[in-house]
Amino acid sequence: MKTRIIGCSALLLLSMFAAIPSAQAQEPEMPNWSIGWVEDNSEPVMFDSRSDPNSNDWWDKSGFISLEFYIENNRVTEINIGLVAENDHEDEFTWVDIDLDESVTIPGQSNKSFSLTIEAGSLNDVSEGSVHGLKIIAQEESLLPTATQDIEADTKVPRVAVMTADIIDEDIPLMAGSSVEMKVQLTNLGNKNDELVNSETNLVIDGCPQLSADSDTSLFATVEPEASMEGFFEVTASSSHPSKSCIIKFNSQSVGLASVADSIELEVKSSSSTSDSSNPDGGNNGDVGDGSTDDTDPEDDEGLRGNFLNALSLPASLMIIACAAFIRRKTEH
Repeated sequence: MKTRIIGCSALLLLSMFAAIPSAQAQEPEMPNWSIGWVEDNSEPVMFDSRSDPNSNDWWDKSGFISLEFYIENNRVTEINIGLVAENDHEDEFTWVDIDLDESVTIPGQSNKSFSLTIEAGSLNDVSEGSVHGLKIIAQEESLLPTATQDIEADTKVPRVAVMTADIIDEDIPLMAGSSVEMKVQLTNLGNKNDELVNSETNLVIDGCPQLSADSDTSLFATVEPEASMEGFFEVTASSSHPSKSCIIKFNSQSVGLASVADSIELEVKSSSSTSDSSNPDGGNNGDVGDGSTDDTDPEDDEGLRGNFLNALSLPASLMIIACAAFIRRKTEH
């Protein structure tokens, strides 16, 4: 009898120990929350280039990115999550602005989306393809410290193509029948080497059909970022070109798709105006025969002629002499 009691007790103890792991395995998982990106950001996200609102220079560009993330709350009660953004953009960009809510509320048993925007200045000064890290750190707001969760993404700087052309005005008129070389200063304000495209370069002349312009190969050299170089184009006026002011327009596009343009007003002098300027007397130099000069004023000549009588002829002179001799002889007798 005693043996049976001991055996039954042992069986009960074994069944109790066997039931404990089974109960633990069936215990439900504690409800929690999680954070993640709405879209796949495993690859670097490219900045969108736009005008820099903090710069007075039209060519300065800033970069803009907007990213969406979600927080899923598996609990039956709402939770408050504090958010902090970290980034490594400050070292290269002139300014960085991140817009992110400091704290968000997620109702129980729901999934809610939020956004983060980042804007950084002076893309022009940051090399194309530069990658910078961005992290969102989330932590439940409670009386007791809780573990944090975070998500990361990389941002990437796009190519910024900005070039300017400045035709140098040397204020020298172009004479009809001649040519002049015009100087153009090209400046690369982008973040990568750039150059003009030959097929996209045009020289348009308004109102002067007898004027022509041809670009030189020097216009298509490579220009490094923050550097300038000089190129040239030649303007030719036909020999019959009249004196006129002509507008020359320079239009082109760079390899990086930057629009480049400038214009200049060029004064053209006709060949007749050139002759007039070299001969101020209007061409009345035929009075000089042997190279000597006559400084006598024509008015003085008229005055001299007005002070003398006309010369007597030879017969009249002889008659006067004969009369005088006759009168003298008669007086003596």
